Amino acid sequence: MPTKLDVEIEKIDTWPTDFLEVATQNKKLILFYHQESKRIDYLCREDVVLRTRPPVNKYKNGYDTLVQSLNEVLNKYNIIGYHCTRLTPTEISAIYREGMKVLSPDLIRSRLNSAREHGHLSQTEFEYLANSPKIKANLHNLHGTRTGNLWFCPNRSTLKECSAVYRLFRSWGGEAMYCGHENDGHILGTLRTIGVPCIVKCSIPISDADQYPPNYVERFLSYFISKDIEYPEPSAGFDMYIKRDLKVSEVLKVIDLFNPTFEALTDCKAWHEQCKIHPEQF
Repeated sequence: MPTKLDVEIEKIDTWPTDFLEVATQNKKLILFYHQESKRIDYLCREDVVLRTRPPVNKYKNGYDTLVQSLNEVLNKYNIIGYHCTRLTPTEISAIYREGMKVLSPDLIRSRLNSAREHGHLSQTEFEYLANSPKIKANLHNLHGTRTGNLWFCPNRSTLKECSAVYRLFRSWGGEAMYCGHENDGHILGTLRTIGVPCIVKCSIPISDADQYPPNYVERFLSYFISKDIEYPEPSAGFDMYIKRDLKVSEVLKVIDLFNPTFEALTDCKAWHEQCKIHPEQF
C-alpha cells in the first residue's frame, strides 16, 4: 500500500486513486450537502429566529460518513506544502543538510549569529535585533502563533496572490524577525538586502500537519466541487503547520528567485508596486 504519494490539493491528478474514485462516486451527495448548507445559511440570514435553531441538513449524516471514510484514506499520504521565506546561501545549504526547524529562540539566535559571521549583519545590527523587544514579543506568541511551529501554504494559487506572500519574500528572518521592524529605519534596509526570496517545497505526512478545522478531507471535497458550488465551506484555500522539525527527506526543493520555477509559481514579475520583490522592479 503506497505511503509516500505526494498530494497537492489543487492538482487533482496527484490525488490518491482510491480517494478520487470514492469522491467521484459520491459527487451528487457532496453537491446536495453543500447546496442544502447554503440554502440553510440563506434562511438564517433572513430569519433571525432560525439562527438559534437552524434547520437540519438532511444530507449531513451521509456526508459526515463519507468524510470519515475518506479521512482514513487521505491520512496515509503526504501533502505538498510551500514555505515562503528569504534565505541566505548558508541557510539554503543548511536546509538541504539538516532539514527545517520549528521557530524557537534558539533558531532566531542561530540565524542572527550566522548572518553576523557571514557579513550580512554588523555587530551593531546584530545586537539591535538580538535585543529587540518586538522579536521577543513575537517569540512569546503575543502577535500570532509562530513559536513551536513551521507554517506552510498548500495552495499554488495563493503563491500568485502577491498580497498574501510578498512580505515573507521581501524581508529576511521570517515573521518573527521582521514583524514590527518593517517601518524601522534602523534595520529595515538591512533586512531587505539579506538573502534572496525562496520557496521551500516540502512533502509532509497529512497525519502530522495541522490546520483549522482539523479535517483535510472537507477541504479536498470543497476543491473537488468548486466549479459547481460557489465558495464551498470549509474553503479549499488555507494555511497549515507542523509542530516538529522537518526531516531532510521531507524537503523536496528550495526554489530561489532566480530559478524559473519561482516565477512560474508566483508570477512575481507582474506584481504591482506595493508588492515588488524582484530586482528588476526596484
